[in-house]
Amino acid sequence: MRRLLLLVFLAATGCEWIADPQNFTREDIPRFKAKAEHPAPIENPTQLKVMAWNVKYGACRVDFWFDFWGDRVQLSTAEVNDCLTKIAALIKEYDPDILLTEEIEVGSKRSAYVDMVQFLLENTNLRYAAYDETWDARYVPSEGVGRIQLGNAIFSRYPIVKAERIRQEDRTDQDVLTKTFYIKRAIGRAEIEVGNDRRVAAMVVHTEAYDFDGTKQKQIKQIFDVLKAEQLPWVIGGDWNELPPVCDEKAEPTSAEGCEGKLRLSGFLDERASSKGTEYEQPPYTPSVMKPYYDDFEPSLPLARYGVGDAAQRPFFTHTVLGPDGVNDEGTPGWWNRTLDYLFVRKGEVWSNTDVLQEPGRLGITGDPSRLSDHAPVVGTWSLP
Repeated sequence: MRRLLLLVFLAATGCEWIADPQNFTREDIPRFKAKAEHPAPIENPTQLKVMAWNVKYGACRVDFWFDFWGDRVQLSTAEVNDCLTKIAALIKEYDPDILLTEEIEVGSKRSAYVDMVQFLLENTNLRYAAYDETWDARYVPSEGVGRIQLGNAIFSRYPIVKAERIRQEDRTDQDVLTKTFYIKRAIGRAEIEVGNDRRVAAMVVHTEAYDFDGTKQKQIKQIFDVLKAEQLPWVIGGDWNELPPVCDEKAEPTSAEGCEGKLRLSGFLDERASSKGTEYEQPPYTPSVMKPYYDDFEPSLPLARYGVGDAAQRPFFTHTVLGPDGVNDEGTPGWWNRTLDYLFVRKGEVWSNTDVLQEPGRLGITGDPSRLSDHAPVVGTWSLP
């Protein structure tokens, strides 16, 4: 029946794909430039400020149906513009040289067809961008979502001279209809000219969240391999949808053995019983898959600083579905409750002034990230090699 329904959709739209299958391995992606005049960057910099932020398609703290805390499907233009204005203001406050964003949309019905890439270019000090599209569907039938154009983007104060996307593994645990309309993950990569004929590579990632077939683990391994092969000095940031490897390295990755008291693997305060058994149920986390990143690269937040247990780790959590103005089923107010977002550079290179911008006052910001997305910005200053 599902195959028949798919054929009906395709027949109704002629020869044009109702959802882009994105059959590529590695290909160039669009680059953009701000129309507005922005301050000129520092010539020949010795360090770059970097921010990685999942911006939740400009929805701020509007609760959507798949969050299981609300029932919204679409946003109004006013809602999107208001949210993006606050996001842009916070970005401008921190004032990064490189911004790595996930869940950014350029023509989706749910975000009122606002071009978020161009919006951020015009309303921050970032002058160049590359857009890595990961989801292009003319019509998503589920819940009446409709047109979707979503992806990741790399923004830079310095010229982006080359930009590309690298296809990632697809899920194998979906039926043909769901898979047709589902997001296609990719690594976004941009080469940035920082002066004196020096180029650096900036990469952005957003791995799978709800698979039960090991796709996320394959994607994380592929990202690691891409980084090991990179020839330029590089920085990578994004949403890995995975916890840091605080557990005993000998522990089974899907068990709590070796993690007792060290790292919460389940029972997060924003989880709802109603999500169990749905396509948005949280699969078991496998933090051991992140260990090679900490062994072979330099994280902006070392495990020693991250600490052991909820109390120590709480200041560095980056994600919560439940915002600060809501409470869960037990009446506990929403707050950041796990770490899924990271920044890395090559082993031996230096980070400084690193933090997770969870709330006003962190690194001097006055904006409130806890009301702007379900992810907090991860930031740091990278000393160029």
